[in-house]
Amino acid sequence: EEAIVLALKTPRNSDERIWLGDYGSPLRDNALMLSLLEENKLLPDEQYTLLNTLSQQAFGERWLSTQESNALFLAARTIQDLPGKWQAQTSFSAEPLTGEKTLNSNLNSDQLATLQVRNSGDQPLWLRMDASGYPQSAPLPANNVLQIERHILGTDGKSKSLDSLRSGDLVLVWLQVKASNSVPDALVVDLLPAGLELENQNLANGSASLEQSGGEVQNLLNQMQQASIKHIEFRDDRFVAAVAVDEYQPVTLVYLARAVTPGTYQVPQPMVESMYVPQWRATGAAEDLLIVRP
Repeated sequence: EEAIVLALKTPRNSDERIWLGDYGSPLRDNALMLSLLEENKLLPDEQYTLLNTLSQQAFGERWLSTQESNALFLAARTIQDLPGKWQAQTSFSAEPLTGEKTLNSNLNSDQLATLQVRNSGDQPLWLRMDASGYPQSAPLPANNVLQIERHILGTDGKSKSLDSLRSGDLVLVWLQVKASNSVPDALVVDLLPAGLELENQNLANGSASLEQSGGEVQNLLNQMQQASIKHIEFRDDRFVAAVAVDEYQPVTLVYLARAVTPGTYQVPQPMVESMYVPQWRATGAAEDLLIVRP
């Protein structure tokens, strides 16, 4: 028991560069410690302390890594159904809410706008609110450690506008990713507007190839070949690449897309995120409308 107490009091090394293979974090480590204490029914007072610490840590994190999400699941699986009578008065119900387990309620926008909750019982009450919706306008570009830019070019390597395409036209999309720290596990996602389709360069009989493009495009291809690209996917609705981004060494990614369906479309923003430090992320600038004519 003394060894467990000592381990609980030993802080995690805060040097993020100590070892690239360490995907842990204070949140993940605390969640795993809580899970082990719960599983073995040890130190109930320390469990309560860890639970409070975890609540504060998780509330302050907008994004969680895969390891953190899994550790939180392990910690929560044994406590989510623990009995504990509670009572609360809310603005959306005239009668007090009571129960011995977790209660989930779905609220509309009007109820959410005037929501009030008061603990009318004699036990501590934990409240969590999740809101989901769609923004009315595209978010502004943002970057934290990572940065991403997108350029639209013609197959000759010159800048091309998306508002004057005809069905069948090819465009070259050039993504440039930078980082102020080394990020070995960056995931780049560029969602396609509905009027474009990817030209899969992995197909031997593809209808178009980057190798057939001009000299400027070949320079971009040479830069792309020098990047540490671990995986590339040409999906129906997006281009995806897993890359390692060295500190202050830009990564170049290029792909071909073809205008297919006439119409006017919004163009999603490109995104990049560290898979194990998800707060290291960036979104690029929004493009003008994509207009495809017959």
